[in-house]
Amino acid sequence: MKKAFTIIEIIVAITVLTIGVLGVSVFFSLALKATDSANHITSASNLAQGVIDAELVKSYDGTANTIRVRFSTDSASPYYNYYKTVNISLIDQNLAPSGTDVGLKKIEVIVDWQEGTEVKDVQISTIKAE
Repeated sequence: MKKAFTIIEIIVAITVLTIGVLGVSVFFSLALKATDSANHITSASNLAQGVIDAELVKSYDGTANTIRVRFSTDSASPYYNYYKTVNISLIDQNLAPSGTDVGLKKIEVIVDWQEGTEVKDVQISTIKAE
């Protein structure tokens, strides 16, 4: 007597294999999205830190607010889709907003980008003393 697989056994095996492969492919799809998001956050954090460093090098009176602008106007640049905003405000010794200049400024840099249908951002702040 010959031993062989029945058509039902083959169909069940193919179904189980297909479900397993689809599960793994969904996992890889989610992992790629998470990796892409992490790359955006890392790039934005590095860009924001670079802006903070540039603001700290300027003189105390040379710092000024910046409206939302692109990091690069070259559409081939990897930073074309990133925008920066620099907010500079006067603060007092308690780090509270102040209407008078006591020699302290809060420098806040916001870097934002479009990720899918959402706008994501990274914010970094520091203090500059006169």
